[in-house]
Amino acid sequence: MVQLAGFASNQTALLLSLVTAGFNALGSIVSIYFIDRTGRKKLLIISLFGVVISLGLLSGIFRETTTHSPIVIATESSFAAYTCPDYSSVTNAAGWDCMKCLKASHPDCGFCSSASDKLLPGSCLISNSTVRKSHREWYTRGCPSKYGWVALIGLTLYIIFFSPGMGTVPWIVNSEIYPLRFRGVCGGIAATANWISNLIVAQSFLSLTQAIGTSWAL
Repeated sequence: MVQLAGFASNQTALLLSLVTAGFNALGSIVSIYFIDRTGRKKLLIISLFGVVISLGLLSGIFRETTTHSPIVIATESSFAAYTCPDYSSVTNAAGWDCMKCLKASHPDCGFCSSASDKLLPGSCLISNSTVRKSHREWYTRGCPSKYGWVALIGLTLYIIFFSPGMGTVPWIVNSEIYPLRFRGVCGGIAATANWISNLIVAQSFLSLTQAIGTSWAL
């Protein structure tokens, strides 16, 4: 998700992922404190309300990023041997931008940002060592955007709202509603359903972002 927000560096993406994971852990601690003081229903409603707002914010940001991504121009794609085949084969490449480059059928195509400013027109190239040695930022998941940090704030807000309520309350309620003799079996079924759902989301999310865009996939 961090790379979809326009952060090309794997190190930066990993660091920011650790930060969001920290907020997730903090939210769980908050839930421990408020679960009995506030009540399960109220905590869940507040969490759900915040999650909806955060996802709406993220959707709007990714929509803006998608529709205003840097364009690809022929003068930037001067590495003839490394130009993305999809870009080379089109008769009219005037409408190509970063998002079209990332959706190219060739699996190794990516957007190579301008050397002077990542928001300026860049190149649609095939990833290899020669291209990567040009010291430009390389994008394969998301496009560079001036709203990247806003998207990160939206993601953090989502985690802050999700973790104390939607992330913990269902598990607490799940352990309380079953008769004692069925609690283990029902809890196991619930956990299995949860992880199967997580697997489906994990396997389909990137495909959905390619097919319908990140803003709609959220």
